[in-house]
Amino acid sequence: MKSVAVFLGATLIAIAAGSGGQQTTDPALDKLAGAFADAFNAKDAARVASFYAEDAIVMPPKQPMVRGRRAIESYYARGFEQDISSFRLFPMESAIGGAHAFEAGRSSLTARRSASSRGGPDPNTTSGKYVVIYKRVNDDWKIAYDIFNDD
Repeated sequence: MKSVAVFLGATLIAIAAGSGGQQTTDPALDKLAGAFADAFNAKDAARVASFYAEDAIVMPPKQPMVRGRRAIESYYARGFEQDISSFRLFPMESAIGGAHAFEAGRSSLTARRSASSRGGPDPNTTSGKYVVIYKRVNDDWKIAYDIFNDD
């Protein structure tokens, strides 16, 4: 945990000092974000969970932390019972440093409410933000920590 905190702190300082206000993303992490969103939109909880390390922690808003890949899969399976029609991630900054990486960005989730004043389903889009810490597991990047909140 200490090495992750040191990595994250050093990376954020380096980016802030060297970017001149420009935000950059790593193409490999951008690709992972897209694949994660694809799995989410397919409502495939097992595939979504496969992006996480075995000992990963998800920190959803106003809920207890979800610990471990199996619990994370169950968490997403319950969430997919909602009528979600679209989920998108918009990475703003990411960087890789040794065995760890981070990504920060924005998100958009559209779901259907059960009924509207017009009698039919009414779409509800929520915007949010997220931070993900990855760790290298064998030759793959796996999510170690995932925190997200609505705007």
